[in-house]
Parts: sequence; structure tokens; C-alpha cells
Amino acid sequence: MIRNALPFALVLLAGCARSEEANLMPADANGSTRIAETVRPEREEQEPALGEWRETLQDDQRAIEFGPRGAPPLFSIRCDSRRGILLQRHGLEPAGDLPVMLVSVGSETRRLAVTSGEGPLPMLRASLNASDVLVASLARAAAPIAIRIGDSPPLILPTSPLIATYIGQCASGASGALPARAGDAPANGSASTNEAGPGD
Repeated sequence: MIRNALPFALVLLAGCARSEEANLMPADANGSTRIAETVRPEREEQEPALGEWRETLQDDQRAIEFGPRGAPPLFSIRCDSRRGILLQRHGLEPAGDLPVMLVSVGSETRRLAVTSGEGPLPMLRASLNASDVLVASLARAAAPIAIRIGDSPPLILPTSPLIATYIGQCASGASGALPARAGDAPANGSASTNEAGPGD
């Protein structure tokens, strides 16, 4: 009797050991129990977008933009007339009501209202007052910055010393034209067209 019970006990122990990997589903019409493997979704780490931060001119005013070299920008930061900053997501044109811009810096996420910007590329723009704590968070961000708008895929921006430098210039009112440097393309006044990245 004990010999006959031993194999059954081993089967029960094996089932207990796999309890974390399988779920017992309700019995089907034949009365047999179905076992379904637990599906554990793989968490994909969001990598920063390909591209670089660079200085530029927008309407003859200092700005910084991010995007692949030689391509239109994906995102840019620009001073406003009150020493605040404009966060500009390029290449998105919503159909219908304007969405909101979700900006995540570390554990902090903010919802910002957007307006449509004018220019050769569609653009959605959010503004921040100079005293907004998110401005300081952007300037000292040590981890990638996530920009989400509507159902579009998030744009993950890498950090750069240019962000802190430019935001500091906005706060001090130094938002005029960029000084000419060797190798710079001549300014033409069009939005997000001039690049002054290192090595150009």
C-alpha cells in the first residue's frame, strides 16, 4: 500500500514545486483539469532616442534642439519672452482636440497643456514659467527625460549639459542670437534649421 502511494506523493510534490509557474484553469467539459503556463510580460527598458542635442536658431533666437544629425528636430527648448521656457515636440500634428504633454523627469511627471506651433514642421508646444519647479528639474536631470503626447510613442531624451546651460541663459535673459563660430552655417531665420553641433 505504501509503495503504491509513493509515486502519487511524488507527483503531488512536483506539482507544488511548479505552482509558481502554472495556474490551474477550470475543468473543461470532460472533467479534466487544464494547466496554463503563467505568461510573464517582459518589461522593455526604454532607451533614449537616437540623436544629439545641439544649439540652433529659431526665428533668430537662441534655442537648443534634439534629433538625428542632418535631420529635422524631434524636440526643442526655447526661451519665452518672460524668461520661462517653451517645450516643443516637433513632427506631431493631432487630429481633433489638442492632447496634453506628459513630461517625466525621474519620479516626477507633469501634465502640460499644449498649443499648435507655426513653422515648416507641425509642432506642439507647452510653456513653463521661470519659477516652475519643473524647469529646475529639467536643468539638473540625471536620467533621461520622457515626453509623451497622446497615443504616440514616448520620446526618451538623453541628458546633456546643454540643457542646464541653456535654461540658465533663459533665466538670465541671455536669449539673443548665437555668436558666430567657425564652421557655423549662416543664419536664415527659419525654425530649427541651423545646427552648431560639435565637430560640424
